Amino acid sequence: MSALSDLVYGKNNERGPWPKFTDKYPVKVKTINGKERPLLMPLNKHLERDIRASGDHLQTRTAAKCLMTRWDMHELYKSFEVVGNEAIKIAQACPVATRTDTAGKNKIVPLYIKESWGLIYQKWQEAKVHNHWPSLWSYTYCVYACEFCSPLVFPTSEHKLKVMPKPFQLIVFPAWIMHEVPTHDCDHDRIMVAGNLNIDMNNDS
Repeated sequence: MSALSDLVYGKNNERGPWPKFTDKYPVKVKTINGKERPLLMPLNKHLERDIRASGDHLQTRTAAKCLMTRWDMHELYKSFEVVGNEAIKIAQACPVATRTDTAGKNKIVPLYIKESWGLIYQKWQEAKVHNHWPSLWSYTYCVYACEFCSPLVFPTSEHKLKVMPKPFQLIVFPAWIMHEVPTHDCDHDRIMVAGNLNIDMNNDS
């Protein structure tokens, strides 16, 4: 057996631990402030309305142990499409989202919204540790939360990064990074939008 096989399967064909990597990955956090915020008030109201109208389609069958809508909300509601397009802008601005073309010049990788959904966490609900592989990028957008609501946690990061939710906050990160939401302790709802982005092969020329 080769050394590579030993790393993947372990010696004697026994499934062993996967190799660990220490690469650094970007977690981009953008919160709309100032004059831009009033423009988003109707958006957040529409998002909450659309999430509640869609209802709980997944019935806690995923890592999210809370109300979770269907996966294609961006195809049904303009509000979800707006959030996803903002996530694309952030992802494409990241250096790892570019590559060189045949002339050696930097080229932005075209992306599209693969999936998007809404979540409502009620008291004592949570999201178990998971990732969104094989998507390329994932994002979350905070519709409503208070300063005491559960954070988005990246348990495999060097210092166990925790991002506290704030209304109008958009977080974009590589989809394969493990993340979770600890138990929600507040009496009010924690309302979020989430989604995945992939390379748009139809525009990848």
